[in-house]
Amino acid sequence: MGKKQNRNWQHLCFCIIFLIGVYCCGCANKHIIQKNRPENKQQQPLQRCREDNEHLQRSEELLAEGNYTGALAENRKILASADKNLPKDEALYNIGLIYAHYKNPKRDYKQSIKTFNKLIHDYPRSSFAEQARVWSELLQAIENLKNVDTEIEEKIKD
Repeated sequence: MGKKQNRNWQHLCFCIIFLIGVYCCGCANKHIIQKNRPENKQQQPLQRCREDNEHLQRSEELLAEGNYTGALAENRKILASADKNLPKDEALYNIGLIYAHYKNPKRDYKQSIKTFNKLIHDYPRSSFAEQARVWSELLQAIENLKNVDTEIEEKIKD
């Protein structure tokens, strides 16, 4: 009976020591990261990141309101920036979706395909690249079907 109780205490002590170790390692890593990060260099990209998130957020709001031109403009502001750390892949993806949006009166599948292909080419490792490939293939199939329809209509007229 004494050995069984000792094992329980051993397990409890081991768990406590393990948790203390995890806590200390977590705090130590946080301290090292904060110590090695130059504050003045880090604040500028963070500020820009916030601005771009605001552009992306504003773009989503305008899209929800049906203002496709405004949504395009917000995403183009991100693309026009010289900073390479900005979410330009996401901006390109959004632009492709806006051009393909079913409620967009200026819907342009060809422009959407070009935008998605630019995303695939410029940012092949982006999390949006595979989705862009799917959209590009789908929109290309729609364009091909439109061409077949117009050919059939022309043959019927002749």
